[in-house]
Amino acid sequence: MSTILMMNEVKHPSDGWDLVSQYNPVVGQTQWRLVQPDYDYAQEVARSAYGDMLHDTDRNHKYRLAIEHALKHRRSSHPGEAINVLDIGTGTGLLAMIAARAGADKVTACEAFLPVANCARTVLLENGLSEKINLVTKRSNKLVVGCDLSERANFLVAELLDTELIGEAALSTYKHAAECLLMQDATLVPYAADLYLQVVDSPFLWSFNRLKSFPSDDNPSLIRLRDSFSSDVMQRCPGAPSVFDIQASELEALETDSSEPLGDRQLRCLLAEPVRVKRFEFGPPSAQIKLSDSFLITKTNNGDPLVAVRDGSVHAFIVWWRLKMEPTDTVPDISTAPKWANDPEYAWRDHWMQAVYFPRNSVAVRKGDPLGILFNHDSFALWFDLAPVSPSEMVAPVTEPVERPVCGCGMHYAWSRDRIAHLNTEEYRMLTGTILDRIFSKLGASSALDLVVVSDCSLLPLMVAELSCVHSRQHQINVHHVETALGSLRFLEGVYAGAKSNGFNIHLFESMDKFIDHYKQSHESISKISPNPPSILMVAEPYTAAGTLPWDSVYFWYARNQLVTAFPSIPPTCLLCPSVLRIYGVLVELRDLWKIRASINSCEGFILTAFDDLVQSAMRKTDAFIEPHPLWEYPSKAASLPVIVFEMKLDKAIQSDDAIVVSHGCMKATSSSVNAIAFWAEWCVPPDQLNPTSEFYYSPAGPSVPVVPGQPVRWKPAGPQQGVLFVPTDWSKGLDTLSDNTTFSVDVIFNPLSGEHSFSVSIFDADRLHLTLQSTISSC
Repeated sequence: MSTILMMNEVKHPSDGWDLVSQYNPVVGQTQWRLVQPDYDYAQEVARSAYGDMLHDTDRNHKYRLAIEHALKHRRSSHPGEAINVLDIGTGTGLLAMIAARAGADKVTACEAFLPVANCARTVLLENGLSEKINLVTKRSNKLVVGCDLSERANFLVAELLDTELIGEAALSTYKHAAECLLMQDATLVPYAADLYLQVVDSPFLWSFNRLKSFPSDDNPSLIRLRDSFSSDVMQRCPGAPSVFDIQASELEALETDSSEPLGDRQLRCLLAEPVRVKRFEFGPPSAQIKLSDSFLITKTNNGDPLVAVRDGSVHAFIVWWRLKMEPTDTVPDISTAPKWANDPEYAWRDHWMQAVYFPRNSVAVRKGDPLGILFNHDSFALWFDLAPVSPSEMVAPVTEPVERPVCGCGMHYAWSRDRIAHLNTEEYRMLTGTILDRIFSKLGASSALDLVVVSDCSLLPLMVAELSCVHSRQHQINVHHVETALGSLRFLEGVYAGAKSNGFNIHLFESMDKFIDHYKQSHESISKISPNPPSILMVAEPYTAAGTLPWDSVYFWYARNQLVTAFPSIPPTCLLCPSVLRIYGVLVELRDLWKIRASINSCEGFILTAFDDLVQSAMRKTDAFIEPHPLWEYPSKAASLPVIVFEMKLDKAIQSDDAIVVSHGCMKATSSSVNAIAFWAEWCVPPDQLNPTSEFYYSPAGPSVPVVPGQPVRWKPAGPQQGVLFVPTDWSKGLDTLSDNTTFSVDVIFNPLSGEHSFSVSIFDADRLHLTLQSTISSC
């Protein structure tokens, strides 16, 4: 007997679905897509992270203890007073229910997001508290005392925080509540938060912020990119203004003073201990809630001068916070500290991570050097920098306003941090070096070549153009870069203008259609190219900025087909690389990440099945069958050997839109604790003519070391994220009954018309079909 679970089932407009026009970056065209009428709402529910918070047992338990303790303390300190609780942003209603169960006299909860508010009503009803709690579907700043609340509340519970602490307008929300909704002596849970910071030396983190130069002595094929990426504007750019949030616990903090260079995912702390930056009071009175602030930190928490405890370079500030749960401080704090900070309240969570901020410039320091940390915040964001100081006071006011850093070079707006980090890797240098070797070996006796590079956010076109300048007497290469990412296109326009002034022969196009038009005009007519027209050579890394999964970067394959169609009378366009796409899969046991897609059922004694139904339904409507995740941040163990589940040759043009490619792979489970399948793509640069065995396989999202069943998988941290298929909650009971002889069979179908890969997963136990999970391509 088999159980079949369907996701993304075939849809038709007659079934009440909406037809929307969307750009498909995989095929490079706008296509029609069918979505449910409530798609936007469902997507917001699916991405709201409520489920992740409700799986955070440390958070939930401490909130319950804090509410119960603070209510008892309020009753003892204010005898005879009725306790009137306000819960801002109630979500599922959990905190309001805790307050009601703990004995509050009145509870008012507000929730502005209607689908979640309606779910909360059902949750309150199922837990017998719908009469005890007044649920108002408004934002807190729209509540009116005397209408929505009978009187000002004397007890506030709320969870308004994000990784950056204040990024969800927590300060302005608390300030409005203190001014308009609360008694002046109201009790708050939580009542404050302490912000902490560690200064770190980490070339790994810095690689996400600044593009390295390419020294010419690394590889003969990798010559420095002249001045293209070394202007003062680019080198002094403060970077992207947004916070870089990561699971910093997965960084290795070395405590030695060794002069050995730091490696991948490593850091050294430059402060003896984290420094407390500021306590954010949540009020009332409202006067203590400052919506903006700036000051200079020059001393430690104990009043000692803030100095570097070892030699190093200041590459980043890693920031976290501790939440003060109730006014007596009896209940322990909730902490978002990374594991290596040795905080006794450490707990894993994904809805709150650690925040990384970068200084304007990396500064080398020696052991004992005084440090000054410039701290600023407004209503929504924090920012930090180094400042020269003579330590005199713990906190020195900043006399001049410090503006939030904003990217001035354009690169940080155009290229993601992951992409910048990937361009800095040795693997990328090896890839580009190999491609450059193949290009020049392909030239042979030819004196001229039209080279088309179809990759977004790439350094490869500049590398080819510079090498062409170096070898201009032997070969002339006309470099044409097709860049489909609009932001990157605008950034590279300025970079290429500077490169052209240095003699680079390079041209930029926003689409293959634009290149084809240019090519036709520059040659006036196809007949003038004959009888010996030059071949067009196409290369790709590949990389598509708008792609979400590692194998989404196949636009170059479609672009080649456009060229073949546009110029049928000239020699076929040669796609030099990549020549093969492979998709690998491996069974994994995720230590924590599985929680973000798992059902809640109950939390702190309350039934939350209505919320499970809402979220699971929303995920079925909106979530991809396979999701992108940076698995280097989420520990996992391999539960099988990796296998190829899909393989397609790319050296031939598309024959027809219905030329569907089918592939298959099987993974034998070595553990019964499988809760996901991880996928990644591998691309092949074919061998050169003189060395048939010189194939170069390139998997930017794959493991960085060989996978061993039962051992942690070390995933590459820069570049495309891995694809993850979470084992559905529905499978839990079925998987528990499987034997050691269990095989996961994966079938993959590629449809060239949509550019989608459709996956089907079946579980066989002793050759008997047990469970099947399918993803079906949408069609009209």
